[in-house]
Amino acid sequence: MMWAIFPILSQVFYVSSSYIQNYLVDTALPKRKPGALIITHLPGMILGILILFAIFGRMVFFLPIQNALGLIAAGAVNVIGSVFYYRTLQIGDTADINIIGQLSPLISLALGILVLGEVITPGQGIGFAIIMLAILVILFGGGKKQRHKIDYRVIVLAFCSMFFSISSDIIFAYFVKGFTTDIALFARSFFFFELGSALMITVVMICFGSWRHAVRMTFFAGKHHRKNFLASIVDNLSFLFAEFIYKYGLLIVPVIAMMTVVGKVTGLFVSLFYTIFVGKIFPKFIHGKRLTRRLIVQYVIAAVLIITGIVIMT
Repeated sequence: MMWAIFPILSQVFYVSSSYIQNYLVDTALPKRKPGALIITHLPGMILGILILFAIFGRMVFFLPIQNALGLIAAGAVNVIGSVFYYRTLQIGDTADINIIGQLSPLISLALGILVLGEVITPGQGIGFAIIMLAILVILFGGGKKQRHKIDYRVIVLAFCSMFFSISSDIIFAYFVKGFTTDIALFARSFFFFELGSALMITVVMICFGSWRHAVRMTFFAGKHHRKNFLASIVDNLSFLFAEFIYKYGLLIVPVIAMMTVVGKVTGLFVSLFYTIFVGKIFPKFIHGKRLTRRLIVQYVIAAVLIITGIVIMT
């Protein structure tokens, strides 16, 4: 049961980062260039690298070469997933992307079995299915909604984003899981993951000149660049904490798909909390949502399913 703390806690920081990014996209970035936000995460990654180097010194490099290269690859693949995600945001509706994104636990389950050789017990399978049902209750339990056809480009880009992001988790776990659960040795492994991410973001900066220009105009030259820059710092710290916590959880969870499915459903609950309560305090960052009886029943049912699923899995 201990492993469940990590996807839950990491989602608090992931969702915080997501809301700040949405605010910057809606109010600051010119011509809706959300991909520029990838570049803004570079300072946070460099900060993480410097902190780990300051703590461990040259010892940070004392990892087997194959592990170090694998972790660098995991960081690079993670950024590629982010590139696809932000490209999806440019052409797709957020609600559609959110719905498609709920398939990620199934992708995680398949890759975990195929690549890591993970074995799913009957209890874990039943618990996994129950939590997936909770996700459906949250997404589709709010009554009739207007149906529309989702652009096939959105489906393809969203799938690519999920595939690369989950592949990053699988690669990370492959080179670290079983190798160490010691927090100090894990931190050194995380150093190479962040290094790979930083290197790939540098490549992104070179390849996407319009995103570079958007970053410069938003955070260094625009009318509200100081406020945007401050928001970016908070976003960087939130994202860095989220990545560190989530990646450590990958080492102790029995099956990686459990991390994915619990993280997904926790993110929906944290988003609900933010839109109902935090949105009243920071309306510019979060669009508020009214707490209705239907919404309460919907989330209570989902919460019961989640608790049941986690108990069965563990």
